[in-house]
Amino acid sequence: MPFLVWEPSFSVGVWEIDRQHRSLIGLINQLHVAVSGVDPDKKLQAIFVATVDCVRNHFAFEESFLERLGYEELAGHKEIHQELLDQLGDMRRQFDAGPLGVSPELVKLLKDWMTTHILQCDHGYAELAAQKSQRLMATALVD
Repeated sequence: MPFLVWEPSFSVGVWEIDRQHRSLIGLINQLHVAVSGVDPDKKLQAIFVATVDCVRNHFAFEESFLERLGYEELAGHKEIHQELLDQLGDMRRQFDAGPLGVSPELVKLLKDWMTTHILQCDHGYAELAAQKSQRLMATALVD
C-alpha cells in the first residue's frame, strides 16, 4: 500500500498543478520505499535529488501561474515555498556530505507538508484559478 495516496480532495482544479502534485506524491512514495529498503543508498540518492528538483520546478511553475492569476496572497505563498526549499537544501547538503541518509522522518515531513500545503494553502487559490485558468494555462505552458 502506498505511503501517500492521491485523494480527490487534493485537487486544486488546475490539471497541470494536480499532475505535478501527483508526481510529487509518487516521488515521496518512492522515497518511503527506498528508506525502508535493505541497501537503499544509491537508489535513495537519485530519488531524493529527483524529489528536490521536482519540488523546485513545481514551485516555480505554481508561482508563475499564481502571478498571472493576480493571486493576492502570492508573497505569503512564496515564503511558505521558500521555507521548504531551505529545509530541503539543508538536508541535501547533509546528504551530499554523507554518510547521513534520508531518514524516515524526512519522508514523513514531506508527506505531512504536501498534504497540509495542498489542502490549506493551494486550495486558497482554487476558486480564482477556476475562474481564470483556461486562458492562463495556455500561456503558462508555453513559457
